[in-house]
Amino acid sequence: MPGDRVLLKAIEAVKYILNKAGCIHPFRLSRILALADLKYLRDKGERLTDATYRRGPGAFYIEGLKEEISDNPCYVKREGDPDKGVKGCIEYKCEPPELPSEPARYIDEAIKEASSLDDMDLNKIVVKDPLFEKLFY
Repeated sequence: MPGDRVLLKAIEAVKYILNKAGCIHPFRLSRILALADLKYLRDKGERLTDATYRRGPGAFYIEGLKEEISDNPCYVKREGDPDKGVKGCIEYKCEPPELPSEPARYIDEAIKEASSLDDMDLNKIVVKDPLFEKLFY
């Protein structure tokens, strides 16, 4: 029954995504997390994680993600080179998180789907999803 389950901590999902996907840009990271939340919402009628999504100018972001990554030595930030078209990325270097099988399956599906999409297409499938507005509560 919706509401009976404790939501997966967003930071645990972030660690899992980075551990599985490798070094990725925060933009992609947030879209993969949102995609997993949307897939779970579609199937189960509730969100997978406790991520706090916020609207920004022309985009959305996950509240507290930047601060968590900045203050934690488990995350390694790799600088990009815009002149060469190379984006920066974040890598997770500590103990891999262990997630229950069901949340892990939804996140794995989101990672797999995102791997075949460029940033614009990934963003589009997230923000155009009919359930997208339900991420903002």
